[in-house]
Amino acid sequence: MKDVIEKKWDKNYKTLNNRREGAILSLLLVAAILMSWTLAWQSFSQQAIKQSKGEPGPAGGRLHDDFEVIGPNYGQGMWRNGLTANKDIYIENYESIINGRDIFVRIKLLEYMEIGPGATLLPSDPGYGARTAAPLIAGADRDDASTWSPRVPGADLASDQFRTRWNWTMGGQKDYMPTFNKDNHSKETDIKGDAVDRNGLAPGEVMNETKPGGTNAYSADAGLHDYFSTAPNDTYSAYEKYWDDIFEVHEVGTSYEIHTARPTEDGTVITMAQWKAAPYDSKPGKYWVADTDGWCYWASPLSPDTATGLLLNSITLMNEPDYAWYYGISVKTQMATAGDWADDSPGSGFYADPAEQPTPDAETLMYIITGRRL
Repeated sequence: MKDVIEKKWDKNYKTLNNRREGAILSLLLVAAILMSWTLAWQSFSQQAIKQSKGEPGPAGGRLHDDFEVIGPNYGQGMWRNGLTANKDIYIENYESIINGRDIFVRIKLLEYMEIGPGATLLPSDPGYGARTAAPLIAGADRDDASTWSPRVPGADLASDQFRTRWNWTMGGQKDYMPTFNKDNHSKETDIKGDAVDRNGLAPGEVMNETKPGGTNAYSADAGLHDYFSTAPNDTYSAYEKYWDDIFEVHEVGTSYEIHTARPTEDGTVITMAQWKAAPYDSKPGKYWVADTDGWCYWASPLSPDTATGLLLNSITLMNEPDYAWYYGISVKTQMATAGDWADDSPGSGFYADPAEQPTPDAETLMYIITGRRL
């Protein structure tokens, strides 16, 4: 789970300026010759240039996954038909509002479920590797999220099997606590409640201390939808993580920073077919557009110090199996600046995985929302 400020100059304007500067120097030179009848210098033009190069840093975005705690061991023995749990999925642009960049984001939600003996075991439990639980979708592997099934709009064999058991409530808005992980080289997710981060830490990187087990970890109740509030302006203190551009290392601040709760945008989730028709008419907007391959695009630049509306809001168990079971949702995220997206070389922007390139409709959407209209 996991991304330019362009400086341009007008060639014609620069050439005109050069010509104007040349005319002034020629007049001065003529005046000097007329007065002294001799040229006191042989070089009347001096130039100096200071050169620097740099690569823009990855997009400053952070995935938030706020999942309600239902009970021990992921709610084993407590889940029942009709039970609903909060599951807020959204993305924050944590870059500074003063000099930050707009970013563009997309999310893919993938599902896995297995039923049978050993399904309730966790990877750290004895006997986990010997369990005989069968995946709901043949060929899926609980330990390999790349084999999980994306939930896609419309009729789909795999998605429909999950829909018979789990209903998702999509979209919405909430008050959230801005992330303390401002390291744009970190793949950590900002998780609260019962969410689990599968991304490992990079060499030399320490865990974000607001995560479960961290020095300033949030209460387990932070996974609830209304845990933070902008009335009366809830705050939270912790150390911030950041990337040291000079030494190119992960760092953690040495003094507490105070963050104040903010509202996300209000998210509506529509399909790509709906986006192309009235009343949306392929226009940018603050809503999610779900494509046929499962990728969901926030159809607007995400400004610094803001967060998207919710993509996923809650999950409800509709048809509990008769045997032991396990269910998981994997959240795959990609973030990019406009320059990252425009660079379609392998490993950059939305092209980090060649198998996950945007569909033609998504390419059109991206051209429109980045201002590079077709």
